Amino acid sequence: MIEEKILFKLQEELIRIPLIASSKQDVFEQMGSVLIEKGYVKPNYIDALNEREEDYPTGILVGDIGVAIPHTDAKYVNKTAISVGVLDKSIPFELMGCDEGIVDVDIVFMLTVSDSNNHLLILQKIMSILSKQEILRSIKNSKSTSEVFKILNKQLNEEEM
Repeated sequence: MIEEKILFKLQEELIRIPLIASSKQDVFEQMGSVLIEKGYVKPNYIDALNEREEDYPTGILVGDIGVAIPHTDAKYVNKTAISVGVLDKSIPFELMGCDEGIVDVDIVFMLTVSDSNNHLLILQKIMSILSKQEILRSIKNSKSTSEVFKILNKQLNEEEM
């Protein structure tokens, strides 16, 4: 079976550690501003993130680590990327797929996907990372952007067996 490749390269400039934020809106503002500034997304991206998060929460509890995977429709995106924030203090997000419930998030994987073919491939890779508690713990305990970059780059480019 031939594995499809994700058509983007992880960028260290899109990793924030520690990300000091007071709310999920603050997280969206900080991470989204970098994506806007670097040309990955359109100027209305942050508003679209906030709106989508209200309707479709993205918080997930993986063991004892809270993760969020906020994203928008492709119409708000110029280039495919993953932005990562490792929070200095957990921030509450609503649980994905629940009418109510909160998860204290430690790591944010903000997806900007410009086409639907790549969307599924990236989600599969992210879900693969989420299935590995030790990898999430390594990311959460990292001390630098380069450390997070190395961990994620290895995971995102790992060949599936």
